[in-house]
Amino acid sequence: MASDRRLGAAVLSILCWLALACQSTGRISTAAGLADGPTRWLMLPDELRQVQRMRTNREAVDWLETFWRRRDPDPDQPGNETAKTFYQRVEAADRLYSDGGMRGSLTDRGRALILLGPPPILRYSQKSAPAWEPPSLPGGRAAIQTRDVIIESWVYALEDLPPELRERIAKEDPDRTELELIFLVETRHTKLLEGEKILSLAVRAAVRDGSMDKPEPQRPLPPGFLPPTPPPGM
Repeated sequence: MASDRRLGAAVLSILCWLALACQSTGRISTAAGLADGPTRWLMLPDELRQVQRMRTNREAVDWLETFWRRRDPDPDQPGNETAKTFYQRVEAADRLYSDGGMRGSLTDRGRALILLGPPPILRYSQKSAPAWEPPSLPGGRAAIQTRDVIIESWVYALEDLPPELRERIAKEDPDRTELELIFLVETRHTKLLEGEKILSLAVRAAVRDGSMDKPEPQRPLPPGFLPPTPPPGM
């Protein structure tokens, strides 16, 4: 019964992925729909490399089933809350954060929303920044001007975050009580200025099987192998 529920959840997540791939590319694509879509925000580096090597739909479907199973908080229960939350946040990001013609879920703020959820505290401020203006005529001189830029800050208290992420943050910085992501907001593009490490920790915290914390397996040495002797003085 539990295996039937897991299979149903996997099929549902695959159908959702296909819908997202069609939305972003206009066609069903295997590696492109995964590596270039919002699912990439949840991928570990080795998973992204696996996707980039895919060539068939069958590979993509099998890979996606394993991908979501690794992020299922309770495999014995029907559905997968992580996958459900992911698709809900993708839809919200697409509505809120489209940027210069790019899907909202593919922007920096969309990535943050997908990984951390909506910020409990949102702050705005302005700062003066130097800007270089190219010469308007051949042979003219470039001008250095000062312009005001908008800074958007997303603030999360630690208790607002999932327990797995809180534990990882506590190991990195035991005295931290809140997180802050800082974005530079411009007319056609918004860029993450601070918070990359936080988002990377969130990706690893979402993996439930503990594989990120296991040491790399050591390959056995061939019979009779002797390590090279270091030169004198080394």
